[in-house]
Amino acid sequence: MLVQLTTVALALLLLSPGPTRAHLAPPTAPPSAATAEPGPSTAPDDKGCRRCDQRGVVPCKQHSEELHAFEAEVKFCSVIAACEDCLGTLLVDCERCDGGPDSQLIPERRAEIEVWLSEDRMSSFLGRPVPHVETTHFELIVDVPVMKDGKKKKDPHLTMHLVAHDVEAAAGMISEHFGLTREDYFSQMRMWIWEDPKDHTAVMKEFLLSSSTGDFKLLGKNPVFSVWTEKNFSTVPGVRRLFTHNATHMLLSNLINMVWTGDQGGGFFDAGSAHWYEYAIHERSVNYCIEEATVPLDYHGGQWRAPIRKRLDKEDQRVLPRLLPMNTGAMTLPDQALCWSFYDWIVATAPDKLMPIQRALKDKREGRDVLEEVFGKQVLALEDEWRAWVQDTYPLKGDKPRTPKDKQKR
Repeated sequence: MLVQLTTVALALLLLSPGPTRAHLAPPTAPPSAATAEPGPSTAPDDKGCRRCDQRGVVPCKQHSEELHAFEAEVKFCSVIAACEDCLGTLLVDCERCDGGPDSQLIPERRAEIEVWLSEDRMSSFLGRPVPHVETTHFELIVDVPVMKDGKKKKDPHLTMHLVAHDVEAAAGMISEHFGLTREDYFSQMRMWIWEDPKDHTAVMKEFLLSSSTGDFKLLGKNPVFSVWTEKNFSTVPGVRRLFTHNATHMLLSNLINMVWTGDQGGGFFDAGSAHWYEYAIHERSVNYCIEEATVPLDYHGGQWRAPIRKRLDKEDQRVLPRLLPMNTGAMTLPDQALCWSFYDWIVATAPDKLMPIQRALKDKREGRDVLEEVFGKQVLALEDEWRAWVQDTYPLKGDKPRTPKDKQKR
C-alpha cells in the first residue's frame, strides 16, 4: 500500500554539465548518436595535433556517441565514474601529443567526481555499487535489470539515462509554464526504483524511518519516491512513465512553499498536471496518482482525447463543481482524466494562469474561488469554454489534436 504524506560528465568540453531543456513542447526523442557533439576536427592543420584538435584530450572511446550525449545531460553518473579508462571524465589524454590547454580538465573533473562519490551513503549501506545519477532537479537511483523496451532489451545504464532525460524534460516544461528557475525549488527530488523489494524495504527503514514494505511517496518537504520493479514497472516504458508522472507531483509540491495541494482541495490541479506532463512526454498517461503499484487500472489505454470528447458531448451534468472540491486520492481514474483535460485547456489557452492558480492553492484556498478569481469568470462559464474547446480540438477517433476552427486556414 502506498504511503502518501504532505509534508557527467563533462559535455565533450563544450556542452554544459547539466540539463538545459526548458520548452513548452516535449522532446521528440532522447539524445542519439545523430545529436551528439561532433568529435575533434580531422582537417589538416600545420600547428599542433590534428587528432585532438590541439586540445590535448580526446573523448573516451569506451562509450558510444549516444552515451556521451546522455552523460552531457547530467551532473554526475556513478556508472560512468567506474570506467577504468576515463574515470568518469569522458576524456582521455591524447596519445599523439604532449598535452594541451584542456589537459587539466581531466584531474579537475575527477576531483569533482570523487567528492560526489564520497557522499554515496546508499552504496555503503547496501555493500555494493548502486547505480545513481544526479541532474539539475533530481537524485535518481535506477537499480533495475536488463528490461524489455518493445521487442528489444535495454541496458540498465541506458535505462537510467532515459529516465533522467524524461524527468528533466518534465521539469523543463514546468519551468516554462510556471516561469521558474532552479532556485524556486527547496530541494532536489529523490526518486528510487529497486530490482529487489528487500533492498527497498531496508532502505525505507534506514533512510526514511518507515516500516512500510509498500511503495513510498513523500511530497512537499524533501520529496522522495521509492518503488521496486513489479507488475507495470518491469519494462523500460513502464519505469519511464512512472518516474515522469511522479516527478511532476514532487516538483509542484516543492515549489513556492513546501505544501502538497493534492489533499488540501487542489486535487484537480495536482492530478491534472501529473497526467499532463506524463502524457506530453510519453503520448499517453497510464499511472494512477495515488496507488500506482497496487491499483492496475486502465482508462482507454491512456489516450483520452476521443473518449473525453464523446463523454462531454453526451453528458449534460456539470463536471467542474463536482471535481473542484475533491482531493487527488478521492478521484477515480476517469475523474483524473477529466482533470487532465481541464489542465490541457489551461495550458493551451491561458498558460499565464498556471502560476497564479498554484500560488492560491498553496495558500489552501478552495479551487472554485481560486479559478473564479484568476480567470475573472464564474466556474460554470469556465466549464462552458473548456467544453467548447474540447469539442473544437479533440477528435472523435484517434488521439491527434485537431486545429481549432478559428485557426484553420480559410
